[in-house]
Amino acid sequence: MPRVVLSLLAALAAALAVAAPATAHTALVGSDPEEGATVSELAEVSLEFTEELLEIGNELAIVAPDGTRTALVVDEPVTETISAAVPDEALAAGENTLVFRVVASDGHPIEGEVTFTYAPEEPAASSTASPETSVSVTITATAEAGPAITTSPDPHVTVYEEVGPNPAVYVIIGAVAAAAVALTIALRRGRED
Repeated sequence: MPRVVLSLLAALAAALAVAAPATAHTALVGSDPEEGATVSELAEVSLEFTEELLEIGNELAIVAPDGTRTALVVDEPVTETISAAVPDEALAAGENTLVFRVVASDGHPIEGEVTFTYAPEEPAASSTASPETSVSVTITATAEAGPAITTSPDPHVTVYEEVGPNPAVYVIIGAVAAAAVALTIALRRGRED
């Protein structure tokens, strides 16, 4: 009987080890423009994530310094990268914010923003450089257990990833438990015969 218990424990440990990578969640790894960047022109914005996004429910918008919000039309197809053209009227000189809401492949929404400075080139009469602005990015994700903070490859970006087990973990644990029950019943019937 101890051999059966050890076998079941080994099977459960293997199932949990395989299921652990499945609990990783989609995170922002890059943006154009980058957080805190100063740009003189901007025809398109793009965001890159660690995993492919769903093609539904994705929203991008530019919020100008005066608070005016301009929704952007997301380019298709959406993969790990989401992008959109930026109309000229969406930008105003000063600190602008790219606001996003995307849907990860597991169906969970990810919201956040990237702040950048728009400094359009002025006529040749002025050659004054504007100081760089460094602002942190806050990305929030909806989760029952609350957000967990991790850092992305960009040192200026703080990413809030969704915390909580993937439903696949419960399926795997249930399958292992069912197999254990079936094995126990089969072994007991074998001894009775």
